[in-house]
Amino acid sequence: MKHFYLTIKIVTTEKFDKHQGFDLVNFDHQFLFYDVYTFKILKAETYSVFKENISRTFNVPSKQVRFWVFVYRQNKTIRPDHPIPESYMNISMEGIRDEIVPLQNELKLYMEVADKPINDETWFPLIEENKNIIVFLKYFDPDTQTLEGLGHLYVQEFDKVGDYINVLCKRKNLPPDTPLKIYEEIKPNMIEEMNPNFTIKQSEIQNGDIICFQKASNMKIREHIKSIRIFEIPKFYELLSTFTVKVVTVEKFKKYQGFDLANFENTPLSDIYLYKILMNTTYGVFKENVSQYFNIPSEQVRFWILASRQNGTVRPDVPILESYSNTSMKEIHARLTSQEDEMKLYMEVADKKFNGKTLLSSIKENISILIFLKYFDPDTQTLEGLGQLYVRRFDKSSNYIHTLCKKKNFPLDTPLKLYEEIKPNMIDEIDLRFTFQRLELQNGDIICFQKNLTEKEIQEHIEAGRIHSIPQFYESLSLHTVFSFKPRLKNYPKFNLILNKKLTYDQVAEAVAFHLNIDLLKIRFEKPYDPIEQTANRALLDMIRKPKVYYEILDGDIIEPGKPEDTEKEKFFKIIWLGNTIKNEEIIDIRLQKDAIVSEIIKEILKKVTLSSPDAKIRLYEVMNHKIQKEYKETELTGRIQEFMTLYAEEIPQDELLANSNDQIIQVYHFIKDPIQTHGIPFKFVIKNGETLTDIKIRLQLRLGMNKIEFSRIRIAIISEITYEKPEYLEDDDIILSERELSNTDYLGLDHVDETESAEKIIYIRG
Repeated sequence: MKHFYLTIKIVTTEKFDKHQGFDLVNFDHQFLFYDVYTFKILKAETYSVFKENISRTFNVPSKQVRFWVFVYRQNKTIRPDHPIPESYMNISMEGIRDEIVPLQNELKLYMEVADKPINDETWFPLIEENKNIIVFLKYFDPDTQTLEGLGHLYVQEFDKVGDYINVLCKRKNLPPDTPLKIYEEIKPNMIEEMNPNFTIKQSEIQNGDIICFQKASNMKIREHIKSIRIFEIPKFYELLSTFTVKVVTVEKFKKYQGFDLANFENTPLSDIYLYKILMNTTYGVFKENVSQYFNIPSEQVRFWILASRQNGTVRPDVPILESYSNTSMKEIHARLTSQEDEMKLYMEVADKKFNGKTLLSSIKENISILIFLKYFDPDTQTLEGLGQLYVRRFDKSSNYIHTLCKKKNFPLDTPLKLYEEIKPNMIDEIDLRFTFQRLELQNGDIICFQKNLTEKEIQEHIEAGRIHSIPQFYESLSLHTVFSFKPRLKNYPKFNLILNKKLTYDQVAEAVAFHLNIDLLKIRFEKPYDPIEQTANRALLDMIRKPKVYYEILDGDIIEPGKPEDTEKEKFFKIIWLGNTIKNEEIIDIRLQKDAIVSEIIKEILKKVTLSSPDAKIRLYEVMNHKIQKEYKETELTGRIQEFMTLYAEEIPQDELLANSNDQIIQVYHFIKDPIQTHGIPFKFVIKNGETLTDIKIRLQLRLGMNKIEFSRIRIAIISEITYEKPEYLEDDDIILSERELSNTDYLGLDHVDETESAEKIIYIRG
């Protein structure tokens, strides 16, 4: 439906008069003092209908209204350029937009309202041949340090600038003989004084230009200097530059899935409030305006400076004190933060009085610490922000278990595991016996907690393919990044998607197809100048280095939303079929009805592969981060298979089918030095009862399809998923692994270099 509507932004004289900044208004909706009228109309609506509707909205007769179209100039200002002619009454608003400003997605209009008619026939001056030029007036008052818009004025091109001094004095109710200094606001860094003896034409004034004036008295200059007030227009305009303030609220933090309180670099990963403010905006004015925006009394609000720490995290560090109320944000920015071009703030809101006295907790004497809480739920596989908590530095962390349980409405005796989110690759468990002082917690630190799971609960999560611990979950978060997609042809959109860094070409293509609602097979990715080779086993990001991709729709046949196409009832699966060794891979493309079950996938696979015997069975499983996450049962619905998940299928090895109760089946995965640095294809393997490591190595080598030299480079280790301890490397070939007490959360890890990084595999594709 959005394709049928056009956005119209309207500036009135009243909005201009209140504007403190460049141009007539600031059209950037991120500007803190953004204030324009916004309407959404049907693109087919004619100018006549639009004008009548808007006039009625403002209770002004339509004959007294004329709209001017704002146009972006080469100097990056935006000004009213020319009015919409009355002859356009029967033209659609989209047609007017396409003719006057074809490169803009919306129309920006200035609403001129005439108080009285010029004559019996017309209400507005003619603008043909530049005889009448519309200019806009601003007055600078050094006493109040403010700009005031004074509406518009028509000037004649051959009149002198000085001829209008009396008119300007009248606009400000000044005596007619008041000496004035007149400037033209050309662009933010160019405010030039106008010569009263030059004509309007000599001054190169055109429609939409802005004239700013002030008293020319020198008598109060010393007083202004003594009071540290700016007394000249050009100097004041220097303070009208904007800088960015990013604000994190408790509500945004609660919904955030990631490190820190928010992600300030990749905005698609995090939802934060972004404001652009004037350099001279005081903290008091900023706080009052933001509080009003959220409809919260300003006395309940306190802002904390978010500081970048040496370990790369960004956390609340110090609050902005009320003593800064009359200090400009520019000065606070310089004093309290090292960031060059923006401020990052956390907005603390008090909902009740602290200790029955003050609304906000005192942070004096370094006794209380502001901590942020996150809860990990393995059932929903999500992090939930639970807001903030003040703790006492010399209290033990165990003292707050009941408080955390209350936050989640758990029974107070619920056992919990607490972790400190130190940085992305360092999530340390908290010893409940220690005080916050000993744990070295400080303002802005983050505690993440979960229920202390039993072995049975852990096993249930593993069998369901779910992450069950906080360190695991943070490991998965580290693989998320923002991919930017840009079309080769202009008639397709630019967009961003949050995807796993390890997704292959085909998996990314499926994500894009889903986003654009088009057929997967029509998408081709390209680098700036060359197509990207389509491979099944290599991450797309590894091939392009930066997550910026050009895409092309090969035939452009887009499926419209809601159109009854057969493809909408189907789901596409790309299966990687493993042969006798994990080196033998084939891609099998399968398309099934969305309500199919897994056994139907297996039937399609059987049509394209040959098994070792009629009694052989096929296993279908999904892989994430190069680990098996879930093995699917034949009766499961394919709709439960998550989008863009890597799916593998293989014939279940005979030794696994013949395994007895004394044998143990374990998952094997590949890594490089650190168990977190995974690669390759994971698989299941039987640890036979009484078998030595020497015999296990022989079977492993066959399963991997490696020669003796390749296999000799591998170090075998036992890795515990729960504790994340260092790998226990198996060096003794005579060890009997079945005698070890291996749990369901233990892996057999193969430490070796990823050979696929330097050599391409031969992949056979079966349709």
